[in-house]
Amino acid sequence: MANPLIADVNEQNFQQVVLDNSHHLPVLVDFWAPWCGPCKAVMPILEQLAKDYAGLFLLAKVNIDDNQNLANQFGVRSVPTFKLVKAGQIVAELTGGQPASAFKALLDQHISRPSDALREQAQHAQQAGQTEQAIALLQQAAELDPNNHTIHLDLVNILLSTRQFEQATTLFNALPSTAQESAEGKAVTGLLHFASLAAAADDIQTIQQTLRDNANDPAALLGFASILMLHHEYEKAMQALLKLVMVANDYQDGVAKKSLLIIFDALKASHPDLVKTYRRKLQSFLF
Repeated sequence: MANPLIADVNEQNFQQVVLDNSHHLPVLVDFWAPWCGPCKAVMPILEQLAKDYAGLFLLAKVNIDDNQNLANQFGVRSVPTFKLVKAGQIVAELTGGQPASAFKALLDQHISRPSDALREQAQHAQQAGQTEQAIALLQQAAELDPNNHTIHLDLVNILLSTRQFEQATTLFNALPSTAQESAEGKAVTGLLHFASLAAAADDIQTIQQTLRDNANDPAALLGFASILMLHHEYEKAMQALLKLVMVANDYQDGVAKKSLLIIFDALKASHPDLVKTYRRKLQSFLF
C-alpha cells in the first residue's frame, strides 16, 4: 500500500508536493539515481523514518536521471543528496550515505513534536525539585510519542539522579541501538558506569563529612565524583576524579583514570571544550 508520507517527485509536481507542503511540515528531499548503490542502501532507512515519525515530515524522492533540471536548480553535484525544506526554504542538507542517526539529528532540529511541550514541562519540574511530577510528565510524553527516544533518555537521566539505578538500566537496555549510540545515549552510557559506583558509595552527607575530615580520602572522592556525574555536574566530577588520580592513582585498579576516559568519550560531542581541557590536564599529570 502506498505511503502518503512518501512521494515520488518530478518537475511537474515539485511545487505542490515539496514547496507548498513545506509550509505545513518539513519536507526531506532525496535526490537519488537508479545506478547509485548508496542511494539504494539509504532508501529503506528513510522509509522507516517516515513510518516512525508518523506524519511529522514528508519524504520526497527525486530521480535525477529523469529530472535533471531540478538537480541543476538545487545544485546537486553527487547522489545521494538530501535537502530539508521548511516554509519554502532549504534549512539543512546532507550528502552521501548516512546512518539513521544522522537523519534523526537533522530532522529533530526542525520538527515540532506533540511531546515537546510535555518534555519542557518535565524539565521545569525537575529543576524545581518536583521529581515525581517530572517522571509522570515524561511517561505521558512517551505514551504520546513512543518513537521519540529522547524522552526515554530524559527519563533514564532522572531515574539515575534519584538513585533508581535498576529501573534506569532496564529502561536504557530496552532502547534500540540507534538511541543508545546517539550523542545523548553515549552520555547516558557513561552515567550508568557512575551509577554502579554511586550504588556502592556512602550517601552524600557521609561523603561530604568524610571529605571535610580528609580531603584526599579515595573512596569519598570517587563517590563524590559519581554523584556529581549523576547530577550532570560534569566539571566538578572531573575535578574530583583528577584529584583522585593525583592522590591515589592506583586506587581500585586505576578507577579514576578509567572513569575520566569514560567521561571524555561520553561528553566529547556535547562538551568538546570541557573534554579537551580535562584530557590535557590528565595527560600533563600522567606524562
